[in-house]
Amino acid sequence: MSQAKTLQDKAEMFERRAESATDPISRQHYKEMAAHYRRLATEHLEINQSEPARQA
Repeated sequence: MSQAKTLQDKAEMFERRAESATDPISRQHYKEMAAHYRRLATEHLEINQSEPARQA
């Protein structure tokens, strides 16, 4: 599994936790964590797309 996919999966996991959180502080924290992991996934994809293709 690619690192970007792993980061996106973590973002989705935190989003699900936010949806099921009963208190507002936890809900906000999980939403912030989801946003953080989505940002990391996007940055990872951008970095990989800007690097020249590596030959084996």
